[in-house]
Amino acid sequence: MGTRVESTEFRLAAQREVLVAILSALAKNADAWVEITRILEEELIVQDHEEDPGIVPSEAFARQNAVTAEISSILQDAEARAAGGGRPAAPKSDS
Repeated sequence: MGTRVESTEFRLAAQREVLVAILSALAKNADAWVEITRILEEELIVQDHEEDPGIVPSEAFARQNAVTAEISSILQDAEARAAGGGRPAAPKSDS
């Protein structure tokens, strides 16, 4: 297998695909979906007092933004798949 980075990327892509598949099935259950999104949205909220990015965002703030973007993307892909859109679960490219 390729480099360690490639191996990690492949594993993450596979795990993301599994998450989207599971979440898309759960999205068809309104009660479960409301609870899942509520819990995840609580995790995504960065409180004003938790992190002050100042002029240049800190590494922690940048990490939180990246995590938030990926969780939101996974949820959107799951909703689209549940609705029959069949969007691919491949992670979005940073480039």
